[in-house]
Parts: sequence; structure tokens; C-alpha cells
Amino acid sequence: MAAVSSSSQERSAEIDRCLSLIAPSQSDESKFLGMLLLPRLLDQDKPEQLRRVFDGMNFKFIERLLRTASGSNSSDGQVPEPVLREIAINVLACFARYNDMATSKNMSDRVPTLSTSLIPNDKSDATLEALHVLLSVTASKEGLNRLLDPDVLKNVYTIISESTNDKERDLASQVIVTTYYRASHLLHEKNVPSVSSALKFSLKTTLSFLMAVLDESRSMAKFESLDMLVRILPELPSEVVQKFKDENEQSVEKMLQYARSGLRQVLSNKIDENYRDRAMVVVSCLLRYFGSDWLFASLKKTKGKRKGKQQEPKVDYDTKFPELVVHLAAVETRVMIDDVHECRMKLHNQQAVQVDEEKDRRQETMVPVCYEILEAAMRYLSSQYEEHRESGMDAEVLMKIRKTLTDTMNVVMELLKFIQDTTSSDDDMENDMIAQASMRIVAVYLAEEGYEL
Repeated sequence: MAAVSSSSQERSAEIDRCLSLIAPSQSDESKFLGMLLLPRLLDQDKPEQLRRVFDGMNFKFIERLLRTASGSNSSDGQVPEPVLREIAINVLACFARYNDMATSKNMSDRVPTLSTSLIPNDKSDATLEALHVLLSVTASKEGLNRLLDPDVLKNVYTIISESTNDKERDLASQVIVTTYYRASHLLHEKNVPSVSSALKFSLKTTLSFLMAVLDESRSMAKFESLDMLVRILPELPSEVVQKFKDENEQSVEKMLQYARSGLRQVLSNKIDENYRDRAMVVVSCLLRYFGSDWLFASLKKTKGKRKGKQQEPKVDYDTKFPELVVHLAAVETRVMIDDVHECRMKLHNQQAVQVDEEKDRRQETMVPVCYEILEAAMRYLSSQYEEHRESGMDAEVLMKIRKTLTDTMNVVMELLKFIQDTTSSDDDMENDMIAQASMRIVAVYLAEEGYEL
């Protein structure tokens, strides 16, 4: 083919010739040539040009290229399989840049086969390009349904678990998180049965993988998994998680074992505040979705354990983990509430206060998280009142938890009294999120107070 002219008219003619080469009636050799030349002719900054090519594209042949390159079909050997794969991915990547094309059915239908083309530690940029395509497809409902398929998710998780390329792992993680974020927010806005069903079926694959990594990994993968859980779990619709829980009891039980062990490893060690906060967010989400028993049931094992010295370390760790979580939530609550109280007193007395936006954001996030954990502990221990008498929990453990909760609630009630004394407007009180959350936790505490005695 003659060299491509710089004039737009000649380039347009070259594009038309390439489109004719990839027509379904043409030979495979002709299609290969057309596909190979097209990406070199396209100008990414000319959407009208890309739209013309998109409308004339032979997507069935792109599918064939991807399947051949992934081993689904045999190749005639005339074109190396890596070349076939790169041709198909490069063409799709051209279209993925524009939302109206990325959200089309032709693009979402390519997701399952495209996911099989992902190769850990890819020496070319094809895997990164393919991940960018998958990321762009999350903008459509059809794309979300395709990406939430367990087989597709497993292919993406292969990159996360096996690649040593930071860019590949980061982009694969972004694909997963964005898929769940957009699916969850779509369902919060309206009922979309297909997405709801796809999200429910996907949870077994995603939560099992991430929590197993959280438990088993001794590298940064543990904290990468923690970060993904923090970004996925808070957004999930409760009704979808409940259906998943009802239909997968055995899988959920195993998954929560991994979570308990992995979170214990994180919280039992001296770690950066950010990682500790993320672990506490995951704890609060799991308590919300799966109930208190997965965390606090091991308190029942404490009776008699402290007298004997022969218990296995793992059992001892499991029984102490709920104490650790309550202790950390209580300490963080007291520190943050004391800081809020001091700041508000200064403002009330018209003293200068240094603004720390990062600290304020952390308080707005972590105060409700810690409250949720403490409330779950209160409700669980209250619900187990009769069992305390029969199977029992260690009295020393119960009194320690009671003292921890009482000391913390005293600090919270001091703040509430100050807010009540210094706030004249009901509207101000209603718009004060820390005040509202504090009133809730105090109400629960007063209702349940005395359950251990």
C-alpha cells in the first residue's frame, strides 16, 4: 500500500481501503492487513474519524483474533499469536477512549474474550491496553454485567496475584474497584435486576479471593487486598449481600475465617495509622453485613481458657481478637472525641483554632466506624445474657470490656452535654453528624447497660 499522505483526504481514503479489507467477505490475510494498518492511520483526537471506523468495524473478526491468540482456536501459523492479540487490543483501545463507543454493546460483548488475553508481566503494553479497555467499559450497564462474571474476574485477579509489574497490578485493581463502585451506585439509584444478580454472583469470587490474600500473604499484597476491601465493601447494597449470604452459607463461613485471621494479623502489629483505619473499616462493614457472631462468638471460648496454660496459640489469639478490636475502637473514639471537644470549646470561647482538613476528614470517617463496632459489641453481649449464665464468658474479659465501654461512653456523653449546652438551634444539631452519631451510640449504651452483671 502506498505511503500514507499527510492530507486528511488521502488519509480518509486509506481508512476506507482498510475498512474494505476487513469486510466479512474478504480473506483472513486481507483482514489481518487491514487490522494491522488501521491503528496507525487513526487520529485519537478526531472522534468523528474513529466513529466512522467504529461503525464499519468487523467485530466478529476482532473476537476471532482474541480467541486465536488465547488458544481458543488454532492459528494457521502465518501470523504469530502475540501479533494477533496486539492487533485486536490496539483496535479496541482506539475506541475505548470515547464514552459513546466504549459503552456500546460491541465493546461490552468483547469483555469475556478480552479478559482471557491478559498476561501477567507482559513484555508488551498489550495487557495494560486491555485493562484500560476493560476500565472504560465499566461505564455501561452491559459492561458491568460482563465484568462481574466470575470467570472474567478470575482472569483479572490473575494479574493481581501473579504479576510483579506494579502498573499491571494497580490497573487491574482499579478495574475491580471501579466495577464494584459503579455497580453498587447504580443499584443505590435504581433497581436494575441484571446488575443486582451479577453483583450477587460475583461476591463469592471477589470476597473469597481478597480475604484469602489478606490472611495468607506476608507481603504488600496483604495491604493491597485490604485497600481494595475498604473501597468495595462500604458501597455494597445490603440487600444484595444478604441474598449472597443466604445462598452461600459455607462459602461465607470460610471467607469470614480468612477475614478474621487476616484482620487479626494486621491489627495485632504496629502499623501505620492509615492501615489500621482501613482494617477497622473492614471490621465495621463485616459486622454490618454478616452480623456480630463472626467476630464476638469466640468470646464464649474464654471461660476456662485463662486457667489452663496448654491452649494452642491460635485459639488464644482468636479469643483475644474481639477484645483487641473493642479496645482499639474505644481508644480511637476517646482520642478523636477529646479532640473534637477541645476544638469546639475553643471555638465557643472564640479562641483561635488551627484548621487541619485531613484530621477533620479522618474524624468524620472513623468516628462512625468506631461507633458501629462498639454498638455491635454492646448488642452482642446483651443478646448473649442468658448464655453467660450457662456456657458463660470469662468474667474478667466481660468486666474489662464493660469498663472499656463505660469509660468511652463517659467521654462521648461529656461531648454531648457540651453540644447541648452550647447549641441553640435544632437545625444545627440535626446537621451535626458527630452529634447525631454520638446520640445514637449513647442511646444504645443506656438501653443495654448492665447486661454483663
